[in-house]
Amino acid sequence: MSALIVVDLAQVHPEFDGRWHRVLLKRMPAPGESVTTLCGRTEPVVYGTSADRRAVRLTCWECDRRFRTARGLPVWSAEHLPVGVDEVGK
Repeated sequence: MSALIVVDLAQVHPEFDGRWHRVLLKRMPAPGESVTTLCGRTEPVVYGTSADRRAVRLTCWECDRRFRTARGLPVWSAEHLPVGVDEVGK
């Protein structure tokens, strides 16, 4: 018997430069393979555990805006951003 580990590709959020980003994946990328975020950044993939996460994780608001717009979801406006956020697209 084997254990099947299922990863919801819609919930994979690459993290770099202190921000969580969004990607559209059809499969899990191999280590070292590059992925392009919705904001247009391309970075090589490395894997880790939750212990490898950085202490501060902010949302990439450009990735968030593009994700929401594509799905017809409400988009944050500059005057209604969550506390501590000063700009959309940063």
